[in-house]
Amino acid sequence: MTVGSSIEERRRKSRHILLAAFALLVVLWVFKLSHPKYSIVSSYSEQSPLTQQPSNPSKPPSIPVIKVAPEKNWKSRPVNNALTSDPFNGTIGNKVAVIVETTFRANLVPLLLHFGSVLGPSWPILIYTSVEGIGQFSTSSALGGYLKTGAIQIRTLPQSVFLPNAAAMSELMTGTWLWESLAPAEHILFFQSDSMLCANAARSVDDYFQYDFVGALIGAAKPKAYNGGLSLRKRSSILRVLEESSWHKNHRDKFEDQWYYNRFVTQCTPPNPGCVLIPWDDRFKEIQEQQEAEGIDPETEGAINLPTVGVARTFSVESIDYPHPLGVQEVHRWNNDQMEKLTEWCPESKLCSKEPFKDT
Repeated sequence: MTVGSSIEERRRKSRHILLAAFALLVVLWVFKLSHPKYSIVSSYSEQSPLTQQPSNPSKPPSIPVIKVAPEKNWKSRPVNNALTSDPFNGTIGNKVAVIVETTFRANLVPLLLHFGSVLGPSWPILIYTSVEGIGQFSTSSALGGYLKTGAIQIRTLPQSVFLPNAAAMSELMTGTWLWESLAPAEHILFFQSDSMLCANAARSVDDYFQYDFVGALIGAAKPKAYNGGLSLRKRSSILRVLEESSWHKNHRDKFEDQWYYNRFVTQCTPPNPGCVLIPWDDRFKEIQEQQEAEGIDPETEGAINLPTVGVARTFSVESIDYPHPLGVQEVHRWNNDQMEKLTEWCPESKLCSKEPFKDT
């Protein structure tokens, strides 16, 4: 009797335990259905202390960012207008930089990128080349970004144009096609692969917009011309010269820059029998004196305004006769002591090529 009752007691306790376990499972199951996103792990992690070590001990803990309320009396710094310019919007405006190059040169792409950085985003750069020469500009990823935005554009020369030497280049520069194709731009910065703009210069190309033609002076004692390889010209003034003179009829000068220099805005137009071409420097002096007598400001529209020797040297030089020019040209012809001074002032001049065109 005693043994039977103890067995029955154990069975009853087992049933109670099973019923309690079943009831607990039912409760957990109902709770899980009511809170599907809840888990014991997430609950524990939320209550873990802040000093818990990160799983990756090599990664330092992030530093909390402290937000400071803005001070009411703080004022923004004024913008330096000298360091800003209007960005290029894809349309040619009143100024443009131009290079004519049909021969591949290793320095050409770096030189173009440097000119673009010094001139700034408001200066588009036009590359005139042959159809066969277009491919040389398509391999550079850095240049491709400028071509995509239109900041640098490639234009093809007429198929009849062949530029093997400086004489052929002068033929192109003294014709109307190139200058008419640059419309509506008025200020044309013409550069070649042997020229360079110095990033250390305090002046910019825009500072010389008042002049009709400015470049490095040829001849130190008595300047005979401006070197056109790095020159700023007014398109309207160039077309005015071409209307009054012809390269083929007055072909006494070897290069186009000397030709423009000697005939710049001369009012004598062949084939007048009594016409005598006056040297440019004497003619310019005569016109300047006439303008002064009439009270005409050189900066007046239609008046002639060319820089003095001192001003021209600040724009560009062929030798170090001015210590800090904006640009340099034909540096390969300088002697060693000049090159040392140049490297200190304009180290990027090392990108200049030696001979963009043969003097034949």
